Amino acid sequence: MSQPSILVAGAGPAGLILAIILLKNGVPVRLIDKAATYPIGSRGAGVQPRTLELYDILGVLPEFEKVADTTCPVRRMYGLKDGVEVVLKEGPVFQRVEPTPGTPHANPVALSQDVHEEILRSYLHTLGGAVELSTELRSFEQSPDHVVAQIVKNGVVESARFDWLVGADGVHSCVRKQLGLSFLGETKEEQHVLVGDIVVEGLEREFWHYWIPQGKMLVLRPGTAASNGFRFAFTGGPEQWKQTPPTRTEFIKEFHAVTGRRDVRFGQMTWLSSFKPSMRMVDQFGRGRVFVAGDAAHCHSPTGGQGLNSSVQDAANLGWKLALVARGRAPAALLASYTEERRPVIAQMLQLTTALHEKTAAQVAAGAVEGDAWQRGGALGMLGVNARGAIVLGAGAGAGANTGAGAYDAAAGGVQGGYRAPDAPGLAGAAPRLFALFGPAAHTALVFGGDAAAHAAVAGALEAWPHGTVRAVLVRKAGAAAEETPFGEVVEDRAGHAYAEYVPGAAEGALTVVVVRPDGVVGAVIPDVEDIARYGSLIFG
Repeated sequence: MSQPSILVAGAGPAGLILAIILLKNGVPVRLIDKAATYPIGSRGAGVQPRTLELYDILGVLPEFEKVADTTCPVRRMYGLKDGVEVVLKEGPVFQRVEPTPGTPHANPVALSQDVHEEILRSYLHTLGGAVELSTELRSFEQSPDHVVAQIVKNGVVESARFDWLVGADGVHSCVRKQLGLSFLGETKEEQHVLVGDIVVEGLEREFWHYWIPQGKMLVLRPGTAASNGFRFAFTGGPEQWKQTPPTRTEFIKEFHAVTGRRDVRFGQMTWLSSFKPSMRMVDQFGRGRVFVAGDAAHCHSPTGGQGLNSSVQDAANLGWKLALVARGRAPAALLASYTEERRPVIAQMLQLTTALHEKTAAQVAAGAVEGDAWQRGGALGMLGVNARGAIVLGAGAGAGANTGAGAYDAAAGGVQGGYRAPDAPGLAGAAPRLFALFGPAAHTALVFGGDAAAHAAVAGALEAWPHGTVRAVLVRKAGAAAEETPFGEVVEDRAGHAYAEYVPGAAEGALTVVVVRPDGVVGAVIPDVEDIARYGSLIFG
């Protein structure tokens, strides 16, 4: 592969997904991480439906499905009565939703983050990419047409030139700090959370176990089925833990004190971390030729399982745009939409997770097991997360429209510009389902209805877009005659799901072109062929 034109600092989920998208677009990338070894530990174990959709489109989902826990766990909350442990409440962690043709991935799954990252690294390797460990970005300088990075690898200092730099280097981001971005928000100095992984015997693995004596909360939830590992979270621990994390022995002693249980046996503590909850985000997601993504751009309470998933979605939003610009297919001005589209999403994510954190803290302080602090699902699945702004067209969008519905609110009444593109199985022809047509290296133009003249006009308009940037697919109704078409790919909607999801209220035979962006977002809903050129100008200049 040629000299990398993009440097990505940080090889967590955001950096890995960004590198994967760039490589799938034929853009050489260098991915570095200052750690000497890959991290271990469950950390962000929840993978939300929106992320599963992205992985489906990227082609990596089958590897996740082999190892992820797809069950809906049961939360069991304990208390002490006359010195004897009793179950105070029991119920599902989230309300399971039945998948639909348009939403095949309707529920979250659980997967230890170290396994999650290992799958992404393996996929990266199949694309010819790799992670450089023990390689740290120390500083950088940017000019109008390039970035010079000072990189230290195994003690050797290197000065390297790149076209673009992306910092996915965590909450203490070197890139964010040197770029001078504000990190607005607050840190809960009075609170302290201990998290880690430990081997446990004597607890049923089908439950998430909660103990909530007044002012404290201890949670043990099972990890992968292949081990006896449990992830624990502990708030309200001894004051000295804020300065010095406990040893395994000290943790077990506190477990006995909180629960009264002596029948639970503990093995090795494989990972331990502690933190004070912080809720912060940058004022903008980049400046010049340098951008930030993931924890470098936002941090939050882990309540709600949004962090890893938001990081992945940052990378998905930035990746296709950066690839177009790097390949000379779009102007650098397109990259301004990264901040415009992601800032409202992250702002609302922080509102949701902070509100959930505050409710949980109140429940813990009161030692209460009832209340909506324990509810999950709904908007947290991220299927409503949208990107309405200046580069989308269609109902509910319009140039610059990012008002009205929230950034986490699903579209009402069919597909709309800026919202997720639904799936549709039961196709015959070029692909068995729509998700199999979408991909990170090109837009997908789905053509519904219209006659031969309209199809010719659509094909002609799409030819004006840069070569290789769009995949045009004619979607025929079930049983429609196979007439000659200017489009290279055709699918027959035999099950009727594509028309039902995308154009449910369209008049018989009326033309509608739905353009799906490389990140699985509807870029445009076009009833008028002239708007094909309009959307193209928004993206390609």
